[in-house]
Parts: sequence; C-alpha cells; structure tokens
Amino acid sequence: MKRQRPSNSPRQGLSNQQSSSKKTKKAASPNPSPTTPNEKNNRNWKQWKQQQIHDYNTHQFLDSSATVHAGLFGARRLPEIKSLWRHVVQNEVVKLEHNKQPDQTTTRKVGESGGGKISSRHLRRRTGSHKRRRRHRFPRGVESNNIDDGMDVESDIPLASDQQLQQQKGKDIPQMKQKCRRARRKPALLKQLHSYWWKHQQRLQTTGKVEDQNPAKTNHNWIPTHLWHAKRFHMSSPPIFSWTVPLLHANRGSRASLRLATSQTTPKCTIQDATWEIDGCAIVLRASQINSSSSPGEQAIEVLQSMMGRVTDIKLSDNSITSGHLSVEGLIHEIDSFPASLVGPGTFMFTPINDASSSEACLLSIFVHPAIRLKVMTILTTLVENHHSDSDINLTISTEPYSLLRVRGTSSTATVADVLSFKWKDILPHDVNVNEVDHGTLLNRNVQVASSTDCTQSSNQVILKSHQPNRHHSHLPQNVACSGWDIICHPSIGNNLFQMLVRKGGSCAIGVAEDARAQLEASPPLPIFPRDYPDSAEGQSYWEGNSNDWKLIRSCIEGSWGRNNKLLRRSQTEGCDEKVSTEEPETLELVTTGDVSSRKTLRIHWSCLVSPKSYQSVIVVRGSFGVPFLQLLHGCGRLPSKVGSDNIAGQTRRPRRPVRPSNVAAHAPPLSKGEKEGHSKLCQQLKASLSLPALLRCEICFEGKGSPSVGDFIYSFTSKDDTSNDDSPKSSDKESLLGLVVAGSFSPTRGRSYGVAFASAAMFIDALDGTEHGMVKEEQMFLEVAIAKGPSSPRHLRRCALLSLLL
Repeated sequence: MKRQRPSNSPRQGLSNQQSSSKKTKKAASPNPSPTTPNEKNNRNWKQWKQQQIHDYNTHQFLDSSATVHAGLFGARRLPEIKSLWRHVVQNEVVKLEHNKQPDQTTTRKVGESGGGKISSRHLRRRTGSHKRRRRHRFPRGVESNNIDDGMDVESDIPLASDQQLQQQKGKDIPQMKQKCRRARRKPALLKQLHSYWWKHQQRLQTTGKVEDQNPAKTNHNWIPTHLWHAKRFHMSSPPIFSWTVPLLHANRGSRASLRLATSQTTPKCTIQDATWEIDGCAIVLRASQINSSSSPGEQAIEVLQSMMGRVTDIKLSDNSITSGHLSVEGLIHEIDSFPASLVGPGTFMFTPINDASSSEACLLSIFVHPAIRLKVMTILTTLVENHHSDSDINLTISTEPYSLLRVRGTSSTATVADVLSFKWKDILPHDVNVNEVDHGTLLNRNVQVASSTDCTQSSNQVILKSHQPNRHHSHLPQNVACSGWDIICHPSIGNNLFQMLVRKGGSCAIGVAEDARAQLEASPPLPIFPRDYPDSAEGQSYWEGNSNDWKLIRSCIEGSWGRNNKLLRRSQTEGCDEKVSTEEPETLELVTTGDVSSRKTLRIHWSCLVSPKSYQSVIVVRGSFGVPFLQLLHGCGRLPSKVGSDNIAGQTRRPRRPVRPSNVAAHAPPLSKGEKEGHSKLCQQLKASLSLPALLRCEICFEGKGSPSVGDFIYSFTSKDDTSNDDSPKSSDKESLLGLVVAGSFSPTRGRSYGVAFASAAMFIDALDGTEHGMVKEEQMFLEVAIAKGPSSPRHLRRCALLSLLL
C-alpha cells in the first residue's frame, strides 16, 4: 500500500482548511456552504465569509421564535413619546382656554404641578369607586316584591301637588350632596364625629338607658384611644351606655395580664383607658363666696359638706380632703333616704381656687358611672335649686371633660415617673415614701405631651391619684395587680399619653375583662359596679337581665378568662324564655334561668332571699354597720391560745405532736355552756333589731377540691356532724339555705379556689346561733358551709368551704 505524500502546496492546504470549516459550521448555518473556492470562479474567501454571517443574522431576525423586550424598547423611546403627547395635548388645552366660557373652570395642563397626577382610565384603582355608590332604588311607596312585569310604576305612585313642587323650587338653600361611604368612613372624620362629648360647645348628653331609645338618635362616643384599641381588642358593638368599650384583648387572656402584672422577675404594669367609666366628664359643683367675712372658702366648703351629707354616707370634713390633697370614695343615695335608695358609688375631689374677682370659690368634682350620671345630675340639680337664694354662697353645676388612665402592677410607680419625666421626691412632701402613700392621694403635675387635636382648651396639667384600696394588705401578692396610679387628664392629650405609657413604659393594655379579674383576685376582693351592688336599681337590672348593656358586661365578666371568650356576642333576640331552675318552694322565685347573650344564665331576685320574704329593695350591710355581725362570727368559737416555747440552755423543745401550719383551717375549740347561752342571746337580739331586708357580702374559700361558679347555692350546717376526708358532708347533716355565689374562680396567687357571695343577714345569724362549725385559720374565725350547684345536687358533689364577711 502506497503512503500518500503530504502536500506542501498552499492551495492544497487552503482546501483542507475549508473542508474542516465546512464540517464544524454546518450545524450553525442553515444554508449549505458554497463550494470550495478555486481559481476558476475567482471567488474571494473574505467576501464569502461576510455573506455567510449576513445570511445567518437575517434568518435569526425573521425567526418567529425570537422576542423583543417591550420595556426596554419603550424606555428608549420614552422622551419621544412624552414630547409628542405634550405637544398634542398642549394645543388642545390652548384651544379650550381660548373658547372657555366664564362659568367654566380652568383645566390644568399636563406636566404642571397641581398636587395630583393625571393618569389614564385604565390606571385607576379598582378597590374603590371614584363616584358614590349607585344602586337601583324603587320609587317611594313601591317595593320590589310588589312590582310585576306588566305593572306601570308611574301610574301607581301618587304625584306631588303643584303647590309642593313650587315650594321645593322656591327654596334657595342649597342641599349638600351626600358623600359616599368611603368618604364618610375616613378615620379623621369618624374621630371628629365621635369626639363631640368632650367639647363644651357641642356637649351631647349621654343616656343611661340606651336600649329604650331610638338607636339613630342615640349618641355614640369614642374613647380617646379608640383607633388604637379597635385594632387589638374585642370592642362592644353596639355601644354600651353610648360608648364603644374595649372588652378583651384579641390575642391575650385576662390570666396572662394578671401574671404579667404580678411578676417579680420581669416587673411590668398594665394600663387601661377607663374614660368611659366616668362618662368622659366630672360633675362639678362650684360654690363661690360673695362676702369674704369668714376665712377664705370656709363657708363655701361648709355648704358643700352639708349638701353632700344628705346624699352620701361619707364625711367631707377632713382638712386633707377639703384642701384638695386627698380624694374620697363613697356611695350616693337619694335625698334624705340613707341607707335605702342607693344610686351607686362615686369619687369626690375638692379643688379650692381663687378667682380674679377676689371672691373665694371651691370646686367639688364628682366622678360616677355613665349608667347613673343622669340620676346624680338630677339629684344635685334639686339640691342646688333648694338652696337658699338669700345666702352668701352662689351654687352652680356644670361638667368638665376628663380622660382616665389606670396604671396597675408591680412597676406602675416607676413607669409613671419614667414616662412623665419626674422624680417622686420632688412632688411628694418631705419624709414621705412613695410606697407608703395613702389611698386617694392627689398630686398635680405638668407634663410635656403634644395634643392630638387642634383644641384650644387642652391643658398639659394632669392629676395623679394613688390607688391602694387594700392598704393594710399591700404585702400580699394578690393586691399587686389592683394597686397603682390613676392619671386624670384632658381628653386631647389622653391618646398621646396612653401611647407613651405603652411604647416608652412597656405597659400592657387591658380591657374590662382583665380589670374585673384583677379586682376579684385582690385580698379581700374589691367590689365591682353593679355586680356587688344588688341594693341599687342598676344592680337589680344587672342580675334580672333587663338591660342589654349589662347583659354584655355580665357575659364579659362571667365568661372564660382565656383569650377566646365566646360569650361576648350579644343576643340577637331581646326576649327570652324563662324556666324555673328548681322545684323546691324556697327557691322557686329566687333563681330562674334565661337566655342572656345567647346562653342560659341565672337570673337572681335578691328580694326573695331575705327572711321574711320582701318585695322591697334589699339593703347591703357595709362599713361600720357590719361590725356586730363580725363580732358574732368571731364569738362562735375560741381562738387557740399561743403556748410559749420553753428554752432550756438555748435549745428549743421539740413538740410531741406534728404542728399544724397556720394557713391550714381547723375546727375551733367549742364554747362552754355559759358562753353558748350568751352568744345565743346576742344572736337573738341582733336578729330582732333587723328592721330592713339586709344582705351580707361574703368571701368563700375552698380548702379542698371544687371551684365556685355564679349561681351556686350556699348551705349552712345547723347541727353538729362530722365530715369525711373527701370534703363532702354526710347525709345526716341538716342544711338551710344561706346565700348565693356571684363570682368565683381559681386564684393562682392563693393556690386554691375562692369566690364572692351574698348571704341573708337573718339566715346568717341563725347559722351562727349554737353552731359548732366554726373554723380557725391564720388567727381568724370562719364559718364552714357547703357549696352546691343547686338544691337537687347530689351529696357527693357538694363541697365544703370557709365563709368570712367583707365589709
């Protein structure tokens, strides 16, 4: 086989390169390459290469699978489009300006700055209509379901007379065009619409009975922090006593807020906007002295003291009260009807002022619940009208707008000082510790807070009121969540001050449910209006279910203490079917069941609990009037005597038997025969002195199993009998009805279940007469009682509890 010799000629090498190039670029080029150039056709290699590249690019451009970037294409030609658009539109605008009529408005040129943007129709937002909502409305007097297909609508409508048409045409008053819903629902307009309550010139009187009036004519008020609470809380809808109230946090329960307020590892505090609880104002009695013959303001103060003595149970004669350094809380009654005809609780504050006209004056501010404000206003107006006109004192009555913020918890004192930028030692008297301030102490302070509105009446002066209701038990952890400070300020700075306490101070916002839980957790539990005031008209309406507003408040307080409270929905039906809850004669009229807020709830008629049964309004024994009952309770047994320990050579003798802890209840040593007879006589004398149907507010505490709930029956043991270890009374016990439970739950700070109840005063005396069920715990005397879910409750489901009095 002959070996082929490699060619050294340049033409032959070029031919080989062309062959290899043809093979490598055959896939890239769609057109076949021309034949190899040779000397015969005189083709140049460079020309052929350029033609090949041109054919490739032409094919790619005409290919249907290729794309063009529209955004890039438009961006490159945007200046050209703008110049063309402005040139065309500018010519049209010039023509319109030239042919414009006198009553026509000027059209803004494109490109000029006029506070807005001109865009095409397709660029408008679809979320809301640019015109007010239009929907078909049938003519007046014709409904949609009464119109048939062949019915002539115009013939059936009575036409207006010519006189009416002329009157309508003759009206020169222009009618305002109704705004669309989107325009009416702007937050700024809504806030202005619902904030008339704190403007003097547009003050709207709220009503105590919202459900008895036309909802369209009823005022609807917002608290200063409504927009903040509406995003985070369950709000009352419809309003409660003309107020939209934050009921419960949407993402946190009352148990969590209570744990946060009482925490010692991470001290925090809670804050509540309670403006609605004072109806956003204070009732102000102004007593001005015409002749200053006596000491400054002394005669004016005496007139106010004598006037309040006719309607309240407190004395305003203390110098610290009249000087404006201390506020006092008391009950308001009808004129000259104490202790009957209770209206409700109130807070009284004196503010002495000096007028520029050199006439001495004194202001008495009264804060009450919105449910009773109109009633209190009527009582005070009657007192002012009955005042002697020939005296040297001029009395006037008015209202002043206020906002109330409640700061409670472990770090409430430090948070208030930090947010308001002051030190307690600068505003407190010398040698006074901030932790030892009395309940109701008033401190005035100017703060640097911007007003949230353009109101000229706003003031940066705030009043700090100390809130220490259980001052003698302040060392207990139960009272931490209900102790703190009240901030009374003008409504215009209430919103900004609230947000400063939340953001800068780290306060936790709470509602009605959390506040009720904190007051029930206190030791002793604090009264809540109107639940713990069954002797008032509002208390009776609360328990009998006659008011829709109290139904929602009751569902909020009695509902679950977690974050999911399903009882906050108001019942759609006003009426409800009542069913008797028991068949026993003694409780036939006392408790009934009805639908309250879409659930079956007990309705309690307290007048049927007293003995003898009376259809009059009951009276709750409070204050010093309950001391005789407390003495009878402590006299039903003996307190164990303390035995001194014998110390021999510095050593303590070990007791023979296990020592019972002081926080565990035990049966009290019985009385002797003579002591029993003396105690029985005292019981009979006190029962004979009861001239009015009276109730006693009590506290119950469970030592073993069980937890009280609203409507549970309380029974007393009138004969001696042993109880088993499982905390259930024996079947041989003789029981008698004593009272009913109004609130109860498990206390995390106490470690056991407890509750609040009301007992009949006469039945309580009968239970103490000759009883041997006295219990001793922490050097205090209690009465052992049985708690049952109802009269027909089985014996093994009844639990033993300890009962004490709350005065």
